[in-house]
Amino acid sequence: MPGFDLKQINRGDQLLVGGGALAFIASFLPYYGASGNVLGHHYSASVSAWHSYATLGLLLIFAAAIIGALRVFAGTNLPTLPIGVNLLVLGLAGLGTLLLILRAYTLPSASGFGGSYGVMWGGYVLFIAAIAETVGAVLNFRSSGEKVAWDATAMNKPAAAGEAPPATPYPPQSAPTYPPTAPADSTSPADPGTPGV
Repeated sequence: MPGFDLKQINRGDQLLVGGGALAFIASFLPYYGASGNVLGHHYSASVSAWHSYATLGLLLIFAAAIIGALRVFAGTNLPTLPIGVNLLVLGLAGLGTLLLILRAYTLPSASGFGGSYGVMWGGYVLFIAAIAETVGAVLNFRSSGEKVAWDATAMNKPAAAGEAPPATPYPPQSAPTYPPTAPADSTSPADPGTPGV
């Protein structure tokens, strides 16, 4: 992009987009496997993170990074959502990171007798990249001032200049009409607390 200065990108976006790019590369590295020595011969076998629900974790992480990259490099605005975009990106990155780590540590692992199996070095690189992306999403969320969807104080916050006022949860009630309508039973005594009409 002509005239674009990378120094203008804030730290949160650097971590968000950079962590997503590194996570994409690391997703093809050895995530889980086994290695050892048998009669002086080294053996190793591994799989990448593209299996089971780790795949969903990767897709969530990449979605968060893509949203961040579109905002930074293309100036794209998302359509109006029930939650803020920074909260959405934080949710995607955080859930994706959690799924990746859970998948790795729910697989069996052991070592001994010249061999071992479990999470491999590529898995740790992937964890670091995903955590860095989540930290970037947290920084962006904190600096944005967005409120979480269930924060009741967001309803009472005054609108800033140029912003639409927050939506009211209930439609305003119409003002009462006078004179009030007569009760159905006209023989009942009048309420002494209400003035006569």
